[in-house]
Amino acid sequence: MDTVMEIDSQNSSGAPELINFLEINSSNVDKTYSDGEPNESESVTGIVNTTCESDCIKNVFEYPSLFPNRTLLELCSSSWSRSPKTKQNVQPYLRGCKWSPDGTCCLSVVNNDGVHVTELPRDLYSGSVTADRTIDVLDSIIHVKEAGLVYDFCWYPGMNSNIPETCCWITTRQNAPIQMWDAFDGSLRCSYRGFNSVDEMEPALSITFSQEGTRIIAGYKKVLRTFDVERPGRDFSEHKITSSASCFATNSNLLAVGSWNTTISLYNISEMGTYKSIGKMHGHSGGVTHAKFTPDGLRLVSGARKDHRLLVWDIRYYRRPLNILSRVVNTNQRVYFDISPCGRYLVSGGTDGILKVWDVEQVDWKSSLDVTDVDIDNVTFKFPIHRDCCNSVSIHPYRPIVATGSGQYHFTDPFTLLDENEPNILNRQMNPEELNSECEQEILQDLRYSQNTENSLVFWWTGSVPDIT
Repeated sequence: MDTVMEIDSQNSSGAPELINFLEINSSNVDKTYSDGEPNESESVTGIVNTTCESDCIKNVFEYPSLFPNRTLLELCSSSWSRSPKTKQNVQPYLRGCKWSPDGTCCLSVVNNDGVHVTELPRDLYSGSVTADRTIDVLDSIIHVKEAGLVYDFCWYPGMNSNIPETCCWITTRQNAPIQMWDAFDGSLRCSYRGFNSVDEMEPALSITFSQEGTRIIAGYKKVLRTFDVERPGRDFSEHKITSSASCFATNSNLLAVGSWNTTISLYNISEMGTYKSIGKMHGHSGGVTHAKFTPDGLRLVSGARKDHRLLVWDIRYYRRPLNILSRVVNTNQRVYFDISPCGRYLVSGGTDGILKVWDVEQVDWKSSLDVTDVDIDNVTFKFPIHRDCCNSVSIHPYRPIVATGSGQYHFTDPFTLLDENEPNILNRQMNPEELNSECEQEILQDLRYSQNTENSLVFWWTGSVPDIT
């Protein structure tokens, strides 16, 4: 039986009739190809320009309404577990997931297990679903076993499965350069290397593509480096910064750079790839881990580690936050959030496993903060979907589907390694009724968190379900 999450709240408007997003993409391929050949010459990396296709899709596609039934219906799931022969400190938990720009597959990073590409089942490309739909078990079609910690990853913005040359992503990981991977066979296409002043290769902490997809912007400890996508290797331009670049958000010619020193810097990027500083935004209490512009480009949303707030900024008046939204983040791990392509919904997970949704038509999270409002948590919907940290959320670009990932690093309880015969109160935690004092019960409660582990990637249906009352 399918898993259905339901909450109490106001109902939203019904979902419009959906369009098959693959048919939209296929109809625009004719505008790029003529007699089976690309209109533009292929680059060194094999990527062709697909900007015209994206513009056509935006003109004809109407994004469906999300959460009309105030429910989440589980569609598919995949999970990872540690091998019996693996060491105890190796934990394969999810560290992020992102839908491809064409919506056909989802890219996820698993700790100590590299990068996985998971396809969306074909029956979900169009139409609706019923409450009795069987939950699919997802298998990775591509698995890149990257060694070391993956710092950041990003899809090519013009990715289209009908044009294989555009199907790729880039990653940056520990002790390695920026690498571009093929999404069809998982092969390595090329690398982009950044070298410091003593000619030592150093890994980028964060990466992103420019909006048109012609440049790769990489953030390092004290410098921003820009690579030409068509010229792999060590050719790059530099712009010095005062602190490490932990995350990026791009919008047209604007670049927001988050930092571990709790600030966000705004830059204007010229056509030549040079950076002009606009200003800095202060407000977070921890290092900024994720930032994203709203589709209208006027607002920026940012989140930080061990900071329970999502800050909404108006980039025209960036001296102070425009609004503050509440979520639970009790870890240094990056906890992703996402904004729907229509700009109406803001969705975020948290270390409590709860998925929170803000609907701009019910909670005006884009307007200025009301200091007289005593209700800080003005969330529209709450879905308790994971028993562990919900660290990543990604909204499908065309369909009413949300991908979520769970997991975090759990420390081993040191008291379980003690001799069972040792008269220690923590050795009696198997039976809570034997605990004699409130202090002992509090200690037990503090240590229980490490036992609730869940490492999964789940697809949820957020659209209309006809037979749910």
